Amino acid sequence: MGQQLRINKKTIKLILILVILGFITVFILNTDFSATKEELNKINYKFVYLIAVTFLAYFFGTWSWYTCLADDRKKISLFRLFMIRQVGETVGQFNPTSILGGDLLKAEMLKPYEISKEKALSAVATSRITLVLSQILLLLLACLWLSNTQIGIAALQNIRIPFYIFIALLIFINFAFFYWLIFGESTPERLTKNPKSFIGKLKSKIIQLIFNIRTAYRANPKSFWYSYLLAGIHWIIGSLEFYLIIIFLGYHILPMHGLLLDMGIIVFKSAAAFVPGQLGFEELGNKMMLQIIGITSASVWISASILRRTRQLFWIAVGFILYLFIKKDSKNTATLQNGNIIC
Repeated sequence: MGQQLRINKKTIKLILILVILGFITVFILNTDFSATKEELNKINYKFVYLIAVTFLAYFFGTWSWYTCLADDRKKISLFRLFMIRQVGETVGQFNPTSILGGDLLKAEMLKPYEISKEKALSAVATSRITLVLSQILLLLLACLWLSNTQIGIAALQNIRIPFYIFIALLIFINFAFFYWLIFGESTPERLTKNPKSFIGKLKSKIIQLIFNIRTAYRANPKSFWYSYLLAGIHWIIGSLEFYLIIIFLGYHILPMHGLLLDMGIIVFKSAAAFVPGQLGFEELGNKMMLQIIGITSASVWISASILRRTRQLFWIAVGFILYLFIKKDSKNTATLQNGNIIC
């Protein structure tokens, strides 16, 4: 029975890896490399700035996660965690389960560093929550800023009511979660029961993970807010990529425009998390957000989309390389030998 279970796990792992590789292949096949080369020739060495900005953003994202590990931070270096995060983010981008699969992989890859599965999952979930909450706050600030600009007033003229409903929803989500985090009741009694069905077990684990976030917050609120701050810095630095792209293409915009563009496009990408690399949806988001800030040129939209896809291809390649290094360092551990990584 145990042998059959190991075989099944290996089979599932192989299937998931093939699916991820298939999605990445689809992403690459839908990339126009001649157009990519042309756009890179336009901005020349300035593309390095885009890579540098995204690297810095990813570093702060890693630091945000690192903070959530609490005392377990002593067991792994920040650089090693950066490597694990990049692999997890690459998998999450092209996994049928989206960020869920990528985050589970991150937690699994912490096992060789003697970090328990429960603590690893709690740290990953807490870090993800701080990323989402800081993103919502920045999106809210960007929308409020837009509503007070001349271009924004014109762009929102026909959707004013839905826009303010959206603003109210963002405020409610923020306040509701933080209220639950600080004043919410204890873990529901039903979580102590052991459901028999697969759906029941999955639901129970997800709820338990959510309540573990609150437990982690109450155990060390300082680490949570530190992670929240670093997550916000991660998004702000990441938004400079779009700001630089538009500047390189000859348009004068403010860094706040870049933040608005980036936060708005993430909403489009989140709605299509199941699509490999969010093909098509990210481009649609690029077009609509550029129109909101008054840039209607098709060439700018296409150029910006190509440059952002090129940056993604670069980090996908980096993710593969880092995975090979991590796998080599961990190949003697029992976890990896038995093929227990969840993709």
